Amino acid sequence: MKRKRQDFWLHFILMIIVFLTMVPFLFVLNNSFRSNTEMYHAFFGFPRNMKDMIRFSSYKLTGKEEQIELKVLDENAPQDIRASELAPTKMTYPEAMSHLFREMTKGYRYCWDYLKPYMLNTFLVCIATALGVILIGSISAYVFSRYRFPGNRFLFLIVLSIMMIPHILTLVPSFLLVKKLGLLNSYWVLILPYTAGGQIFSIFVFKSFFDGLPEDLFESARIDGAGHFSLYWNIVLPLSKPVIAVVAVVNILGTWNNFLWPFICNNDPKYHVVASGLFLMNATQVAANMSTMYAAYTLSSLPLLVLFIYATKPFIKGVTTGAFKA
Repeated sequence: MKRKRQDFWLHFILMIIVFLTMVPFLFVLNNSFRSNTEMYHAFFGFPRNMKDMIRFSSYKLTGKEEQIELKVLDENAPQDIRASELAPTKMTYPEAMSHLFREMTKGYRYCWDYLKPYMLNTFLVCIATALGVILIGSISAYVFSRYRFPGNRFLFLIVLSIMMIPHILTLVPSFLLVKKLGLLNSYWVLILPYTAGGQIFSIFVFKSFFDGLPEDLFESARIDGAGHFSLYWNIVLPLSKPVIAVVAVVNILGTWNNFLWPFICNNDPKYHVVASGLFLMNATQVAANMSTMYAAYTLSSLPLLVLFIYATKPFIKGVTTGAFKA
């Protein structure tokens, strides 16, 4: 009995923590469906269009469809006229639901037109960077783990010591370097530094995992005539899928959320990513509609939410199978 009571309070506390964690996201999601007028009157209110959809659905279920009516503002009407001054218009249930849905998702349509190029840029940079980090990092870690050469351990310690240097200290030298190389206002100014910056963590994680692989696998493959590339491609990589997931998730999260580097290296909006694109969007007339900005914040976080849902299991598996073994 005491055990059940402890479990109850433990789950209750965890549910409160989960709720408090989700409140900011739910707040943004809720306000993305509301107009400025609704927010001015009640900042934490429920979307009016959604209320009408629920009300009209109840009319549909109870056979009171004749009570469905909406105040629809004509696009050709004078701009100073208010919706409250209009006479209600009788509508069918599908027409009313379609109209309410269009009004409710208006902010998403507006922000998507502005945000779509930045989202595509971010996907391109994240995928290219993740592939580069995984490929180069795994090859480097394979060399450190499976081959012994003079200075092997000392060189690896030097690589690890770079993790102690704060990224902000390398910001100015990195900018001067890419400027001298002529990489500003391009995709390469994002992909190459991100790929180079992700190598330290990648090498550390891959090497920790490779050290735990049994030597008998490699000896058997060598007896069968396998070379260096065959060992790496046919043995090491297939066994490293959980660790690859760890490196990919960490790298994608860091790349997606990075704001400062893309903003200072790309003056051309053509090469901006989501983080810097949202900042630019906030300085345009689009930002006058708060629901549009909230919709943009929601859309920009959805890919990370999907990544979290589908990558949590392989990420945890990679962590618990020796990715961070001492």
